[in-house]
Amino acid sequence: MTRSLLALLLILGQLPLAAATRRRVVQHPAAPVASAALVAAARKAAETAMAAGVPGLQIAVADHGQVIYSEAFGMTDRESAIATTPRSIMQIGSVTKQFTAAAILRLAERGKLTLDDRIDTYVPEFNSRGATITLRQLLSHTSGVRRDWILFPPPAGFDFGAPVTRAQVIETLNNGQTLNFPPGAAWSYSNAGYMLLGFAIESITGMSYADFIHQEFALPLGLLDTGLCGSHDLPVPKGYVQIPNGSWIRKAPTHPSINVANGAICSTAFDLARWSHLLATGNVVLPASYATMTTPVHIVNEIPVINYGLGFFLQKQLGYSTAWHGGAIDGFQAFLLDVPERDMTIAVTNNAFPAPATCDPMLTAMAVAKVALAAP
Repeated sequence: MTRSLLALLLILGQLPLAAATRRRVVQHPAAPVASAALVAAARKAAETAMAAGVPGLQIAVADHGQVIYSEAFGMTDRESAIATTPRSIMQIGSVTKQFTAAAILRLAERGKLTLDDRIDTYVPEFNSRGATITLRQLLSHTSGVRRDWILFPPPAGFDFGAPVTRAQVIETLNNGQTLNFPPGAAWSYSNAGYMLLGFAIESITGMSYADFIHQEFALPLGLLDTGLCGSHDLPVPKGYVQIPNGSWIRKAPTHPSINVANGAICSTAFDLARWSHLLATGNVVLPASYATMTTPVHIVNEIPVINYGLGFFLQKQLGYSTAWHGGAIDGFQAFLLDVPERDMTIAVTNNAFPAPATCDPMLTAMAVAKVALAAP
């Protein structure tokens, strides 16, 4: 089913969403109009990002579940002069980790696993080197598994545009360096750990990660432009990188199989703003599960290591407790900020990475958030 047909069926009420899973129906009342101050702040932030070199970007703000502002700027394809729209598909990099964490929590709610299960229960071909590595530790980056399954620099001839298999990923991971530290003893960001979580989801459900995200999240929640890049009628979009001479070139994308559950989802700022609200309000996982996701992790001596939960960075910003995650992958960046106290979300995507620090979508999001949160 194409995304356009799916959108039409949703509008006409002909898609039987309620029968598909326990959380299917999402109402979409008419969104209130954003304030003039918010619109002006967003457009100024977009102009600043584009002046720094960003070819195209999207900004969306949701207030109590209503997307009150959604606008796109610049070009998705400079060479063909294709303008960015609110439905232009962007790669979101590590914001994918929220979806993977939510998938694990949903399976826990169904009794398919517990967070303290060992990863080798579900991915037995992974060599844990005699250590007990739990799903919770992988979710919270306290497992000791190295940052990436590919050792950098990559082996000669490695093609980032070619597909890889589960067996290849795990063989490379098994043959690489040992654990960085005993599981639970420290915090270290691990994309490889989230790859293992994606394999666990596939083992437990008998579905591909792409199909699980589509059937459990995207379809029932009406996230029409969200899913694993290259699956379910979604493209694998090309973004831009800045090369050493300062020029921008369009880059062939990394194959989604190289990142899968750690960073291969595509979406839009509009969908991400809705996703964040739905996740925080019991429409994706139960409130107790979301509370677990947004509780800072602890190392073995019960001292918080970093303000990270399960798929979320947790930080006080602009006077509010926030839950957020950023993402960066060849050609794209994203930033998703949730302010639970205000039930407000700001999402920004752009098609520029590697890029100057001034292109960071976090800067764009915080400029918008400052004005959005100042409103009564």
